[in-house]
Amino acid sequence: MIVIIFPNSSYAHITGNTAQQWINTQENVKIQFTYEPEKPLIDSPTVLKFSVQNLQTGQHLKDLFAKVTIINRQTVFKSNNITVTDGDFSFYSTFPNDGTYQVILRINSKDYAIALASFKVIVPFQPIGTINLSYTIPLILPAVIVGIVGFIVVASFLIVKRIYEKKVVRRVGIILPSEE
Repeated sequence: MIVIIFPNSSYAHITGNTAQQWINTQENVKIQFTYEPEKPLIDSPTVLKFSVQNLQTGQHLKDLFAKVTIINRQTVFKSNNITVTDGDFSFYSTFPNDGTYQVILRINSKDYAIALASFKVIVPFQPIGTINLSYTIPLILPAVIVGIVGFIVVASFLIVKRIYEKKVVRRVGIILPSEE
């Protein structure tokens, strides 16, 4: 699983089809979460976005530390401390298999734990697999060359065959319907 962290991104408030939220009334915290694309592809980057807010005012909480753990049946990924200066942060992650992943977020301030939240990322089944253009583009040129060479060989064979048949017909003296 590959992760690239972008801690200083700002989202205001997260919305969309994949938006999820977790509320802790005791600590007065709301955490919003979403991911893009809406249907993640296996082994392709997916951005995970978080927004940590005051439940009453909606203002972003500042100067926090986050730890993210991503779990599924076969994989566990744990991040190091992520500095969250303005309440919003994101990172890119890849998911090696289809299925449901649990994203566990722990938010701490300098002195104490503020929140522990859980979210889901659904990576749909992809029976054909994913097409990664960075791997397929180098294969296109050789495939085109093989196709052109194959076409030339078949066309040459048909032309030579036709010429040979005409020579044989002339020697034997058979008149073809097209020569009448």
